[in-house]
Amino acid sequence: MNRFLFDPSTVDGDMVPLSEEESRHISRVLRMRPGTEIELFDGCGAVFQAVIMATGHRVMARLGQCISKEHIQVKPVWVAQGLLKGKKMDMVVQKCTELGAVRFSSFVSSRCQGKLDKEQNRKRQERWQRITIAACKQCMRRSPLVLDEIVSFSDLLELCQEGSNPLRLLFWEEEKIARLADLPSFDQFDSVALILGPEGGLTVEEVEMARSKGWRTVTLGERILRAETANLSAVSIVQYLAGNI
Repeated sequence: MNRFLFDPSTVDGDMVPLSEEESRHISRVLRMRPGTEIELFDGCGAVFQAVIMATGHRVMARLGQCISKEHIQVKPVWVAQGLLKGKKMDMVVQKCTELGAVRFSSFVSSRCQGKLDKEQNRKRQERWQRITIAACKQCMRRSPLVLDEIVSFSDLLELCQEGSNPLRLLFWEEEKIARLADLPSFDQFDSVALILGPEGGLTVEEVEMARSKGWRTVTLGERILRAETANLSAVSIVQYLAGNI
């Protein structure tokens, strides 16, 4: 059954108007008609049965009963990715949503081919928000990935000091010894945070800065992976080790 996002603050009794984007998808792309049964998710973890009552510029739907609520992950996973070129970041955001990461941060480090441009970053954030919502609908996830603003690497390290008892892992191609298999049990930690660098990797100085903040460097093996491949590999493995898959 098709699933769409709605804003719970707009509910009036049992009626809810859908956004212009969702309305356009229903009316123009899928060509649904009044009386069609759909599912609506509120972005906070709940999914409802619903029926389309009116189509057009703004679709109106009647909410039915709540049919499910999202289970809290055993260990929430936060992913921080250095900015990548072109559409690679779009793919990473999409796949991190599908894989169940809870939070996503993007940062600019010394080897990133990009910069902190306020207007450009605003457009990126808007595009990534659309991507994570579309990914939620595709994989039946009940709440979107939380997207942080793009920050500098030093600001990211300060941001990641938040939270209680996280396991902080920095995946670095120059690490030759420490593997994920060598880490202590994830049971000791409340959450997991990951840092993955851009195409050019992180500098030794940046890695040492992270280590001074409590980050452990780990390797994904002898092969040098593309940045986007490293991200998906790291997130998948960590989700498994954390008990979320």
